[in-house]
Amino acid sequence: MIKDLIHKTSSFLVISALSLGIGGVAHAQEAEMDRAVQMVRLFFADHSTRFIAGDEPLLNQAKAAEKYMVDDLAIDGLQGQLGADPVFCGQDAEIADLQIMPDPELPMLRGAAQVRVNFTNFGRPTSTLYTLVQWKPGEEWQISDIYCETDNWSLVQTMREMGISYAPNDGTETTLNMADAQMDDPDEQVGMEQGDLPGNGQQGEGSDLLFILDGSGSMWGQIDGVAKITTAKQALKGLVGDLPSTTRVGLMAYGHRREGDCADTEILMPVADHASGQMGPAIDGVSPRGKTPIAGALAEAAGAFPSADRRANILLISDGLETCGGDPCAAAADLATQGVDTRVHVVGFDLSEEEGQALQCIADNGNGNYYAAANADEFVDAVEQAVADTEAPAEPEPAPAPEPEPVANKYFEENFDGPALDAAWSIEQELADAKALNGAGEIFVSAFGRNNFYDHAEAQNRYILDKPLPEGDFDLTMQVRFPIQTGSEHAWLSLYDNAANQIGALLWAEWKGCGRSINLSLIKVAGAEGEKPEKTQFKSVLFDGPVIDNICSAGPRADADKILQMLAEEGAKLTLKRRGRKLTASVTLNVPAMGDNPAQSVTVESEEITSLRLSGQPSFFLGQWNGGAPGESHYFVDQFAIEQLQ
Repeated sequence: MIKDLIHKTSSFLVISALSLGIGGVAHAQEAEMDRAVQMVRLFFADHSTRFIAGDEPLLNQAKAAEKYMVDDLAIDGLQGQLGADPVFCGQDAEIADLQIMPDPELPMLRGAAQVRVNFTNFGRPTSTLYTLVQWKPGEEWQISDIYCETDNWSLVQTMREMGISYAPNDGTETTLNMADAQMDDPDEQVGMEQGDLPGNGQQGEGSDLLFILDGSGSMWGQIDGVAKITTAKQALKGLVGDLPSTTRVGLMAYGHRREGDCADTEILMPVADHASGQMGPAIDGVSPRGKTPIAGALAEAAGAFPSADRRANILLISDGLETCGGDPCAAAADLATQGVDTRVHVVGFDLSEEEGQALQCIADNGNGNYYAAANADEFVDAVEQAVADTEAPAEPEPAPAPEPEPVANKYFEENFDGPALDAAWSIEQELADAKALNGAGEIFVSAFGRNNFYDHAEAQNRYILDKPLPEGDFDLTMQVRFPIQTGSEHAWLSLYDNAANQIGALLWAEWKGCGRSINLSLIKVAGAEGEKPEKTQFKSVLFDGPVIDNICSAGPRADADKILQMLAEEGAKLTLKRRGRKLTASVTLNVPAMGDNPAQSVTVESEEITSLRLSGQPSFFLGQWNGGAPGESHYFVDQFAIEQLQ
């Protein structure tokens, strides 16, 4: 059966290679995803061929594996050390029903790709996920991890736990956040689906910009001997490279695929932080041939934006009026009501005065500006001015009168600077050898081994304060330091009834293919004794925007490692806040100077959970989220406090 699958895979690759050459690159992101899928198909076919022939496994031969995998995974004798085959998720194989495709939930993010491989092995349904990265944009994809979803283990995680030589790279690669697919990770513990990562509810910095490019047949018309579409492409490609780093950009076109089709609108690249060089091929792929469905394009444009928490600008470039019977002025008015600050700008290219007035209403109704251009020079100036205007902040609304700051009174404070802890403390599952109070203002706690997770009934050294909660609003805080040694560290601050009933703030670490990262979660655990508890979580990936972004490139990766060093040396303040019936989690940590930004203290706060009944004792726990035995972790708690707000 594997032979038939290899034959089908090889045939598919030939067809895919031919199809990629037809019609040019109409969608850069889809083309890159196709290349990533193709790499996995070649890898799976090569691996299977060697298996059938009884040859040395591909993963045992570094020279052969390096064609497909990052250097850290191309190791002689790797599969022999593992004692299992990560490609087939087992020690033997009889493969059938093979499917290789982009992961439907999270196919591509920040220049990395994720490919799903489904098959049956001896009749057992098996699912694996491949993470692929590129050394540089446009270069060949390489596999950076294989995750056996069916059995909950990943190649990288297993190598690290077994002590096989695997070291996260120096930041020159890019990778997906695979923590959502690792074994026993916090998302899985709270029952969330992969990729279901609620944001932190804060308004982002910078702005979003979507170009809508006219691809109707009239754009082949010439001005001064140059086609209007050529002028438009050159201007857009030049501008994209000059946009501020805080601007996320996307591309849409209409009339570029089919003649006479009023439904011919397409989001070529959704608004995102696309890698340098990805936008140019997408712009070049627009080939005018159809009608002018401006209203339809504006109606669809809202779907190109990832969220409604930033300024959203749309720049429509058109050399003609609506030809599909829609009402673009009404569509612009509707679009302007969406999001925090949505504006629709229009560049009218080679239009009569009457036609320009007709497009003016799109800008007027969309709270934007209209720019007229009669020739190539004026078009370039108009587009440049339009883009500059999109970066200008909107007129600020009058600031509301400041509310008086609540006064914080220390309800309880433990500085760990005495010969013993306050008598109000108790310790569940105490393991004396794994903790120490040094009398100099800190308590040291060591964590290791199985069942060392915040919601496990047998978790060791859980600190519980036998003191009633204060009335009204309060902050529960912990100042904690820890180096990320295993990639499974977590610090948990909660209101605790028992392991299955608590609500708290979790600061936790994870490993990626490009290094270490940290996250903040607000988690509510609720369940009856003897039953699996229900969990609700709001998660903020601190190294995916709130603190630093795009850590899988060299500069940000180095900055991320500096932040983690400061976490180990200076620590972070983890807080669980109560405001009425609402609870939130926050973390405050120091960030070193990065680029033009000075060193500063940064606070990230989660979304809120409403709790009609608040109970439990103030508690903290320091452990590891991984269910295996990845090694020892060390934590230093410098302060625990409860502040009552009045």
